[in-house]
Amino acid sequence: MFKNLHTKPITALFLFILIFACSKDEDPVPANEEEVITLVTLEVSKVGSSEIIKYNFEVEGHDHDDHEEEKDDDHDGEHTEIELEANSSYNVSMFIYNDTDPNNIENITLEVIEEKDEHQIFYAITDELSGFSIKSASDDTLDSNGNPLFNKTTWTTTGETSGDVVGYLIHEPTSKTGNTRTDFGGATDFEIEFEVHVKRNFTSHYK
Repeated sequence: MFKNLHTKPITALFLFILIFACSKDEDPVPANEEEVITLVTLEVSKVGSSEIIKYNFEVEGHDHDDHEEEKDDDHDGEHTEIELEANSSYNVSMFIYNDTDPNNIENITLEVIEEKDEHQIFYAITDELSGFSIKSASDDTLDSNGNPLFNKTTWTTTGETSGDVVGYLIHEPTSKTGNTRTDFGGATDFEIEFEVHVKRNFTSHYK
């Protein structure tokens, strides 16, 4: 008699625990939300100069200007051509932002540096840009294996030349070294393209 009286409550309790546990297992695991990147800035300063020139690049798919055809290279400080002096060296820092909300601009650079093992910045230099090189700077970020992130670089020029450079932020690269974008594998978080013009005599911005 007593066994029959207690069977139903115990069974109900067991079913409740089972249902609760199953419902918890079915809850979706929160995804690691990717950061939105809308703007990349290169800050360029000639070695020995205190002046910094900023070059801003809107990330494709996040155009800030509804009238793109009316925008020129110097509009609002934006540039697609970088002029450098021959036989010179420049310190270049890359900064990555989400400026979707102008009142709350997020500096994504800090997150990329924190996740340096999962990221790689790569500059692809076209063949016509001869005598021009981009190397990791002495204050560049290093990952846990000592590989440079290339968020801080030194650009060196020799003679007059001009050509295109493409900058990439690569997520989870399969290799940390290479000569082409394909060599690194992984996924492209953003891609920016600009022209470099190296001249022997021009009115320098870097004074």
